[in-house]
Amino acid sequence: MTLQHVPFGLRNEDHSFVDVSDVPRGKKCDCICPSCHTPLIARQGEEKQWHFAHATRKVDKTDKECDFSFFVSVRMMARQVIETGIRIDLPEYKCTVARQAKGTHFKEEFLVAKQTTIELEDVHKEAPFSNCVVDIVGKVQDFSFVVYFTHPNRPLPAELHVSDNQQSGVLEIKLDDTHHLFKEDRSGTRQLDRLKHFLQNDLPSKSWVFHPRKASMQKAAYQRLNSAIASYQPKPHSTTSHSSSRDRSSSLHSHPWLMPRNKPITPPPPIPKRTATFECIMCNCQWQASLPGQPTCPKCHSHLYASEISSR
Repeated sequence: MTLQHVPFGLRNEDHSFVDVSDVPRGKKCDCICPSCHTPLIARQGEEKQWHFAHATRKVDKTDKECDFSFFVSVRMMARQVIETGIRIDLPEYKCTVARQAKGTHFKEEFLVAKQTTIELEDVHKEAPFSNCVVDIVGKVQDFSFVVYFTHPNRPLPAELHVSDNQQSGVLEIKLDDTHHLFKEDRSGTRQLDRLKHFLQNDLPSKSWVFHPRKASMQKAAYQRLNSAIASYQPKPHSTTSHSSSRDRSSSLHSHPWLMPRNKPITPPPPIPKRTATFECIMCNCQWQASLPGQPTCPKCHSHLYASEISSR
């Protein structure tokens, strides 16, 4: 199925989205395109995959204005499927914190959420959330849960990365590759059933945008990370290099003609002083400190949780 085809039409009779196999053939389907509201024809041939097509194909303007009718159709039907109630598999959510210290790169991975399955209750479509409109808002026990569908012409709003409601989970479901779901299939599986299976089981298309537990789990990971940095002892230099240097030095002294000419010893250049802004990852306090030096948090009275955020 190409992106110009419409897998699901909007039925005029009840304003619900329908599978092409659930309506009469041709113009009798009484459906319109959910994107441009042009009348649709239900094409139910014996050779090609069944699909809806615009009834006014001779009008070039219709096709140009409806380049994303495929994705609009899939997104609208996906909202309707979730509203009717399905179980949704959620992916595992892992994150990493990292710091550069003592000449070494330290990192700590932490698990925010395990892979699980949910079923939304009290579902609302096209609902306001965090200063934007989302596809689905529902409930999982006492927590709000948001679903936002994205595709090439519909990116994820930046507002969803920082939720106003700290007790809400936000999930992105990418529809970019869903046209593969509706390729020709001789098994007789309805397109609606393929979409439902995708929404229920496909984990690669889903990604966490916001999770209520991330902040606390991240704070604990930073504590472990800084404890590891505090207890880290750099390995001493290899004795082999020192012994070889001593052997070379003694060889030079035993053979004066090999001694290099005396050169003035140039002291290393002084470390330039600068002022940097630091933030304590424990108490979120920010302060300025002069470097080189030890940036100590004025509240926690410790340098272990200091993280440089800017410099001048």
